[in-house]
Amino acid sequence: MNNEKEREVRNSKNSFELEGNVANINNIYTNQNGKKMLRFDLAQNNNGNTQYVPIVLRGELVNTYGIEIQKGDWISVKGRISTYTKDVEKDGKTYKDKAIDILGFEITDRKNNKVYTSDGQVQELKDKSKDEMER
Repeated sequence: MNNEKEREVRNSKNSFELEGNVANINNIYTNQNGKKMLRFDLAQNNNGNTQYVPIVLRGELVNTYGIEIQKGDWISVKGRISTYTKDVEKDGKTYKDKAIDILGFEITDRKNNKVYTSDGQVQELKDKSKDEMER
């Protein structure tokens, strides 16, 4: 993530950070606007009960992390949330509804020691133990 977006996510009151195992991965698909998307669930243990949080990747994250993702990977997902109004069709009628848009998305894949950002950048994680040993 570029420094400006990273600061924005870090300082946003609408930010989130989730950790868990990748579960229920769908195939990469193309939406109506011709953009690639990937949906998966993030499984989290909540006092002995597993809850599944749906995650949708779009844009450059699909091209970078979407091809690497594997069921069971332990990842950290963080970003900033914004809401917007969208039209929803139900029973032949159109309704206005709120939707959540995730901006400044970042995924940390500990198995592969990489960080994937929404702008398509991939960075290697530094091994903290090596850094501490060098000091």
